[in-house]
Amino acid sequence: MISDDEYLERVVAGIQAVTTTEAEVNWNETIDGRQFDVVVRFKVGTLRYLVVVEVKNRKRPASAEMIEAFITKARDRNANKIVFVTTGGYQSGAMDVARKHDISLFTVSFDETKPRLPETAAFLSVQLRERRNGEEAELSIGEDTLITNIVDLKLRYTDGKTYNLPDEQSQAQYYMGKTKADDGRSLHELLSSAAFAAPALDETRPETLSLNPPIAITPPDEYFFPRGSLVAIEFKAVGRMGKPIRGNVRVDPNLFTLPVVYTNMLSGESFEFPLESLPIGEKRVSPGEFYCGYHPLAYYYCVGIQNDTVTWKVVESFQSGELVRAQTKQHVKYSCHYLPVTDKKLLNRLQSRLEDYDRLSAQPGQPSQPKLRGRILPYGKDPFGFSNRR
Repeated sequence: MISDDEYLERVVAGIQAVTTTEAEVNWNETIDGRQFDVVVRFKVGTLRYLVVVEVKNRKRPASAEMIEAFITKARDRNANKIVFVTTGGYQSGAMDVARKHDISLFTVSFDETKPRLPETAAFLSVQLRERRNGEEAELSIGEDTLITNIVDLKLRYTDGKTYNLPDEQSQAQYYMGKTKADDGRSLHELLSSAAFAAPALDETRPETLSLNPPIAITPPDEYFFPRGSLVAIEFKAVGRMGKPIRGNVRVDPNLFTLPVVYTNMLSGESFEFPLESLPIGEKRVSPGEFYCGYHPLAYYYCVGIQNDTVTWKVVESFQSGELVRAQTKQHVKYSCHYLPVTDKKLLNRLQSRLEDYDRLSAQPGQPSQPKLRGRILPYGKDPFGFSNRR
C-alpha cells in the first residue's frame, strides 16, 4: 500500500490525465532540482505549455503564505500555469493571492453519500445467504449509523513480545477469522468476549482484553505474527459513522468506492469522477515486478507481456475472510491502474507469497488454479466505514 499523501497526489494526476487527454501528465516529477507533485505538459500549435500542481492532504485551510511559496517555486521553473489542490479548503487571504496572480485553486474530496460497486470489478466476492423459493439477490446500503470500529490491534505474548495485526480491513478480517486458539475459537471470537462501553462519535478509547490463563494461538501463516501463548489483546475502540449493508448477499466492504469531487474554488465549478476511471498507476508495468491494486486490495506479480497482453499472478488478496490467489490475463492498456510496490518489507512478503503460490500450483493432484479474464480494475481507497449487517 502507499501513503495517503501519495494516493491523493496520484488521484489528482489521474484527474488531469482524463481531462487533458492530449497532454503528458506525470506524477512526482523533478524539474531542475525542484520536486512537483503533478506536472502537465501540452502544446497548442507551435506553443508549449507547462502546468505544475501542488497537492496538500490536510485538514486546515491553506494560507496565503502557502500559496505565495508555491508561486515562487513554480515561477522559478517557468511554469505557464500554477494549480494548488487541497482537501482542507482555503483561507480568504489565500483566495485573494490566487486571484491576484491568476492561480487556480481546487479542493478534492470523496463523496461519502454515494458508495458504489465499480462496474468493471472482476474480483467481486459475493456470497448468497439462504435463499428460498427462488428469491433474487438483494443488496442495499443503509443510512449513516454510529458503529464501533476496532483499530490498532496488538497481540501481547507471555514472553513479553508484542505484534501488531494488519490495519488494512481485509487483511485484519482474514487473520482475525483464521487465527485459532487451542480451544477452537478464532481470534475474532476471543475479541468478541471483551466487555467495554461503546465509544461516542469521534471518541477513541484504549482497551485491553486480558487472558488468564494465557491461550495458545496459531495463525494461518506467520507473515504478520507467529504462533505463541497469548496473554492479552490490546486495541482501540473508535466511534464512527458507518453505512450498514443489508440484503441476502454478503459483499466484502472494501469493494465499494466513492466518487471523487474536484471543485474549482474561484469559479465554483465542480466535477465528479468515478474512482475506477482514474489512471493512478504507472504508464506501463514491467515483467518480474510486483504491483498493487485497490477495491479490493490485491497484490500482483507481472509474469510477462506478450503482444498487448499482460499475464498476472494474484499473489495476495483477502476477500470476505479468505485468501484469494489466481492467474489472469489483461490488456496492457490497463497498466495505468496498478501501483508499483516499493516497500522492501512488503516485497519480501510478496516474494514468499509468490513462492507459496507456485508450490501449490505445482503439486500433483491439485485442481488447476482459477484463470480470471476480463477487465480487472481493483483500485481506490476506503476512506469510510462499512459493516455487513443483515
